[in-house]
Amino acid sequence: MIDWDNIRRKRDDLLARSDWTQLSDNGLTDAKRTEWTTYRTALRELPTTYASATDKSDIVWSTKPS
Repeated sequence: MIDWDNIRRKRDDLLARSDWTQLSDNGLTDAKRTEWTTYRTALRELPTTYASATDKSDIVWSTKPS
């Protein structure tokens, strides 16, 4: 059984650490900002994407942009 509370905490932490990427004065190029937006969307959708997962090893975390 997956501990979704733990998964969501990790996801929320990753989102919080990347909040700066969505600020208007972040210094990122449009392409990099789009990469970060895509990454953050994947994180937010993680519980829905893996709703039928039976083990935490079934979850594939998005790769953080460089």
